[in-house]
Amino acid sequence: MPVFGFNTDVKVGSLVFHVQTEDRGANNPVLDTTIYHKGRVLAKRGTSYRDFMASPDFNESELRAMLEQQHKKLLEEVRAGTLPEMAELAEQMKGGGIAVQLLNPGSFLTGTTATLELAVTVRGQPKPVPKAMVRVLVNTGASQPAKFEVDTDAQGKATLQFALPKLGPGGAEFVIQAMAAGGQDEIKYNLRPRPKAGT
Repeated sequence: MPVFGFNTDVKVGSLVFHVQTEDRGANNPVLDTTIYHKGRVLAKRGTSYRDFMASPDFNESELRAMLEQQHKKLLEEVRAGTLPEMAELAEQMKGGGIAVQLLNPGSFLTGTTATLELAVTVRGQPKPVPKAMVRVLVNTGASQPAKFEVDTDAQGKATLQFALPKLGPGGAEFVIQAMAAGGQDEIKYNLRPRPKAGT
């Protein structure tokens, strides 16, 4: 069963930020989010789940939900420009455009079927962008990525469902692009194979 690498590129104005969230594992039970700008660490956030791991209520699905929630929260702060560490970059982040969002990053894969719930809005605003063209490229290491397209509805939302192409040794990269009269946006998510036991 694949596991998700929560790696997302977010463009704010003319700047691109990379948000990475990962579970450090049982030996260091912390959910870590690192935000990069131009290759350097801009901010870090961590949440310990040591107490949760030791409780009888512990389960992997709940842990995955916690990981997803933390990733989405930090993504929203970056998109809105409210992350304190972004203050010095405020002038460079000005500008319009659109923003595409994957609404279900932690649950879009069921078995071998991918169901992506997508939304396109005016950047920095909750205003939906209807009739935006959303394209999903799935790079698995093949010579050409698999390509799927859909237009957003009146609420700026769309659903894409397709059979997941066979993963390469490095997993797969989902590139989600949105194009409309107001501009374009792109985000990326990585899907990587679960390491084999003992590795």
